[in-house]
Amino acid sequence: MELKALLQHQFISLGWTTSKIKKTEFNQVKKDLDFFDTPEMWGKPQKLTTQNFEDDIIEQKKLRVVGKAIDDHLKMFLDALGFPKLKYRMTSWITSNSKGEYSPVHNHLNADISGVYYYQTNERDGSIFFVTPTLAMTNSIFTKFSDNIYVKPEEGKLIMFPGWLQHGVSTNTTDSTRVSLAFNIYFEK
Repeated sequence: MELKALLQHQFISLGWTTSKIKKTEFNQVKKDLDFFDTPEMWGKPQKLTTQNFEDDIIEQKKLRVVGKAIDDHLKMFLDALGFPKLKYRMTSWITSNSKGEYSPVHNHLNADISGVYYYQTNERDGSIFFVTPTLAMTNSIFTKFSDNIYVKPEEGKLIMFPGWLQHGVSTNTTDSTRVSLAFNIYFEK
């Protein structure tokens, strides 16, 4: 099996997925998210609409179409993993990355599922990347098997992954600004 295919298989078996919101829904979602451009929405210095990651911009701004799309994709994600539909709460926020900006490697701590929805991108303004969950491989002779997996942003693409999975966003080297909606899902336990 080719290395890239092997790594993708490993990540898929660990439960991450990517899909797109239907084109018919995308225009409504794009219209609903146009509020992001108001300066008071952004915190400093990371250009986030939250300071504590406990807010839910989807609920606050009544973004029902994108909220339903996330719920629908979550059902498919859980089905693919063989999990039943579980009750959950969600937090969500908008992020913006202009030229020279990036997101350092991080995870979403206690979130069961994390995700991102790409609202505005030129597809060259920084890719999300996932770090191998097998950190021991990065300091051994198996380093060549521990490459990060990069996923190119596309308008309308929705990505879900385990909240514990380390990830980041590469530097935006273009003159365009990438805008995305990030979210965390916490299942009732």
